[in-house]
Amino acid sequence: MIYSAKDILCRLDDDCKKEQSKPKFSTEDEFMDAFLWNRLDSDTLASAYKDLRLKLGEHMRLDHVLFLFGNGASLYAGSKETKDFKLDKYINNSSFAGIKQDLEKISKLGGIEAQLNALITVRSYFNLINYAGNEKIVSELIDMIKKELIESFVNSVDYRKLQLHKIMLLKLRALGVLPKTQIYTTNYDLAFEYAMDSLSIEYTDGFSGFVNRQFNPRTFAEGGKPSLVKIHGSVNWVYKDRRIKEVQPEFSDGRLNVGETAPVLIYPTSNKLHETYSTPYSELMRHMLDVMESGSNVVVVMGYKYGDEHINEILYKALENPRNIFYFFVFENPSSSGFINDVSALADSMPNINILSGPALARFDIFVKYILPAAIELTDEEKALVMLHRVLSKNE
Repeated sequence: MIYSAKDILCRLDDDCKKEQSKPKFSTEDEFMDAFLWNRLDSDTLASAYKDLRLKLGEHMRLDHVLFLFGNGASLYAGSKETKDFKLDKYINNSSFAGIKQDLEKISKLGGIEAQLNALITVRSYFNLINYAGNEKIVSELIDMIKKELIESFVNSVDYRKLQLHKIMLLKLRALGVLPKTQIYTTNYDLAFEYAMDSLSIEYTDGFSGFVNRQFNPRTFAEGGKPSLVKIHGSVNWVYKDRRIKEVQPEFSDGRLNVGETAPVLIYPTSNKLHETYSTPYSELMRHMLDVMESGSNVVVVMGYKYGDEHINEILYKALENPRNIFYFFVFENPSSSGFINDVSALADSMPNINILSGPALARFDIFVKYILPAAIELTDEEKALVMLHRVLSKNE
């Protein structure tokens, strides 16, 4: 089923279902403006999302509850979008004067991934023509940009402001589904780790040991606790002694202090697909595929832009499992994603596919507060049956 903001806007006004009546909010922008300025009370919003919440709650009774989160889940806590990355500071840097014209052209490309890909191509060109000096300069610039990605974008998260992560985890615990929950994320930050630690929630993350924590994918087989799978790596993973290790992070004033050792990450470049074939990413991706292909699962995809080929391939394969129920949240224009276009074409004939587009449905705060259930709720029909049973019991 395909959901849009129109479904929610109508529910905010009892009269909107009447013929020739005008809804309270005529556009999604009007609704979002009222929402962001707190002009709608929680009960009203909870009522508007009730049917969707009931449906999701029913599906969370399946074997596993699987989440796939992208950067959209961390933006509220300060994480920045890489599409806002600018090369400007490097263009006028005297260290890169020899490639200034190249940088001016590359800076016109949108987003850090497109610009990094262009720089990698330029570096390869200098290598091909044996221009070692400029090849070294471009390599140094690529390293600087990768460092900026971590320091200025990923580590912009304020770990004192993870209320939504905590609410989400508390709801899952109250609903009784936390032990069978698997959280997959492309994010490098430690938001979920920090939130789970603050709530004393034990979880598996693919590492074993205490003093010397080393990558060990067999830990995902442990039952009775949620799993956190960082499929693109993490800011506290390092490569040391020929092993992938997890180091203890340090925080100061809500910010993560990163050491000098380069973290083990899949950076946003065209090499992403190739890198998923190496350890530890191959094991993490295989785990994700194995879980989604087996059993009956509810799969919730939130804050992800559907732009990673290796992840989309797993989702395509997961769609082949008829016992899975999918909730694909799409914040921006759904027609801009080839994956969503493909899935939309299937939604009418496959009732296990739900696509929810637009900020009124796909914002992380709206999802956590009003769509994610905290307890099993009864439908109006079920409430009526309960009342009827009570009446009949009194008359016996």
